[in-house]
Amino acid sequence: MDYCPYYPPIMLRKTFDKDHSPSPSASDITLCRVFNFEVVHLVDKNNESPNLADSNILIPWPWGSLSKPNHGGYTLCHALGWDDKTYKEVQEGLHGVCKSYLDISMTFPKQTSDMVSKFLQVAWEQFPILNKYIDLWPASDFAMMYLKNKVGSDRAKTKVGMDK
Repeated sequence: MDYCPYYPPIMLRKTFDKDHSPSPSASDITLCRVFNFEVVHLVDKNNESPNLADSNILIPWPWGSLSKPNHGGYTLCHALGWDDKTYKEVQEGLHGVCKSYLDISMTFPKQTSDMVSKFLQVAWEQFPILNKYIDLWPASDFAMMYLKNKVGSDRAKTKVGMDK
């Protein structure tokens, strides 16, 4: 039998005219504005960091996806910078608020807006530390992770129960 090499599709070459190129030209990329950064000065004239608790500056959402630090995201623990005791107290407290005001059989994005509003209102009242953050984003992130893990573990338990 004669040897016949196989070339996977990735090895096939296709050329495009400049008018039909699948990607923008280098000049198009360099001419467009990719980032829109807002300058925030975190150092005052005396080279001292300002006390954010005393100012009206709200802390914005971190850049990237929640719990994906290896892919440009962030972990909640590092983004908040709280001590372990505060982090654990708020986390456990918000888990309780989730159980009381959200449907724990659904992930956070599937919750109704009324349920999310009530959850955020209670979180705002019970944990004043969250008032320093735009849109109470730590509360939303804690709830998102809790519900994602809860739904996933319940699904896994159901699957194990069906396998028996």
